[in-house]
Amino acid sequence: MTCRRLSSASRQTALGLVCFLLAVGHVGAREFSVRALTDEKGNARNPDISQTGLIAWQAYSPDPDGTVGAVRSDIFVLHPGERDARNITLEDDRINGRCERPIVFDDSVAFLAWFKKDITSTGYPFELSIPPKNEEMKKLEDDYPELFDPPIPTLQPDEEDEQAAAPTNTVDAATLEAEVDANATTNGLAPQRQMWRGSGQAGDLALYRVGNPIERITPGNRHYNSPAGSSAGLAVQVARGWPYGYEMIVWRQGSANIIQLTTNYYYALNANMHEQELVFQAWDGNDYEIFHYRFDTDEIKQITNNQFDDVSPVVWDGTIVWVSYPTITAEIFLYRDGVIRKISEGTEDNANPSIWQDKVVWQGYDDTDLEIYYFDGRRTIKLTSNTWDDMAPQIHDGIITWMSYVDNADAEIMALDLSDNIAVQLTENDYEDTYPKTAGEKIVWQTITFEGSQINMAQPEQPRENPIP
Repeated sequence: MTCRRLSSASRQTALGLVCFLLAVGHVGAREFSVRALTDEKGNARNPDISQTGLIAWQAYSPDPDGTVGAVRSDIFVLHPGERDARNITLEDDRINGRCERPIVFDDSVAFLAWFKKDITSTGYPFELSIPPKNEEMKKLEDDYPELFDPPIPTLQPDEEDEQAAAPTNTVDAATLEAEVDANATTNGLAPQRQMWRGSGQAGDLALYRVGNPIERITPGNRHYNSPAGSSAGLAVQVARGWPYGYEMIVWRQGSANIIQLTTNYYYALNANMHEQELVFQAWDGNDYEIFHYRFDTDEIKQITNNQFDDVSPVVWDGTIVWVSYPTITAEIFLYRDGVIRKISEGTEDNANPSIWQDKVVWQGYDDTDLEIYYFDGRRTIKLTSNTWDDMAPQIHDGIITWMSYVDNADAEIMALDLSDNIAVQLTENDYEDTYPKTAGEKIVWQTITFEGSQINMAQPEQPRENPIP
C-alpha cells in the first residue's frame, strides 16, 4: 500500500510553525510504501532496524515439542533484500525457548536469551566485583533488618515437596556471602537462605552476526538486561541483587573478557551507544548523573555533576543529549565540546530524546498536549502544533518518525523527511500503531490488532529529490 499525504489543512495543523521556520521550498512530500512483515494474528513485537536495513523482532509461538500451553519466544531477522524473515533461535538447541528484546546495529542483532544449564557454551567469564559496604550501607542494614533479612515462615510438608520438585538456580559466591546465616533465626521463625536477595539467573546477552552462529556473551551467573550495541561492542546492565542496583559492564568485539565499568551499591542504567561511544546514567549517592565511556581508549568521564537527576542519555559523535530535572519540570540538555546547554524551551515533561548527527528530536508538553520538538543543531523548532498527543519520536538518516493520536482514538505512525519537511501519515486504521524505529531511510513499528500484533515497515518509493539541509 501507499501512504496518504495529509491534506493541506491537516498538514498545516500537524506541522504548525515548521513550514515558516524551516522555509520550506519543495514540490511535494516524499511518498512511502507500507507492507506487513508478519501476520496480524501473530504475536510479534519490539522491532528494531539498523542503517544497513537489517530488521529484527521478537515473536511468540507454540512450542514445537507439542507441550500443551507451552509457548516459545524467538528472534526473527529480516535480511536486506529478502522477502521472508528467518527465525534465528528456533534451531539453536542451547536456548531454552525464550529470547527477548532484540537491538539491531550494522549487520548484528543483540538480544537476551535463556540458555539451558547443561551445555558447555557458557559465555565469557565474569565475576561481579563487590565493593566493601560503606557506613551508610551498614547503618541501613542495621536500621531495617527485615528489609535485608526478612523472616520467612517454615514450609509445610506439601510445600516442601513442591519446592523440591521445582527447578533451582545456582547461586554464585557473592550472593551466598550476602545471604543470611543459615544457623540464625529471625523473630523465632525458621532460618531461611535469602535466595531472593541474589540477582538470580535470567536472560543472558547473546549476539547474532549475519553469516555466523549465535554467540553467547555472558556466562549465566547473574541477571543481565537492557543491552546496547555498536560495531565497537556491547554494553548491558548486570544486577547486584535487590535492594541494591545494577552495574554497567561492556564487552568489546572480538574480546574474550567482560569489563565492569561501575562498582558501587547504586544503579547504572539506560545505556546508549554510537560507534566507539557509550553513555549511561548512574547514581552518585545523591542523584543520577550522565557518564561517557569510549571503547577505543577505555576512558570513562562524568559529564554532569549537579544536585538534580540527569537520565536517559543518547549519543552521536561526541554530542550527548539527556533528560534533566533542574526543577519539577523535565528539560532536554545537550553536551558538545565541553559545553552543556538546555535546548528545550517553554515546555514541560520533555522526554524520549533521539539523536542523529547534530539533530535531536523529543516530545514535550505545551500546556495542551504532547508535541514533537526538533533541534537542528542551532535552534529548537516546534515540529507539531495540534490538539492531540504526538510522542515517541525517532530520527535517523534524515527521517523523523513518531506515533500520533491524530483522531484522538488510536495511535498512527507519522513520518517527515528533512529534505521536504512535510509530515506524512503512514497508517490510517483502528489499531494502535506504536513506537516506530527508523534507520537506513526505513521505518518499522508494531501494530496491535484485535487478534494479535504485527510488525510493519515503510520505505520511500523514490530517492530524495532535495538534499537534507
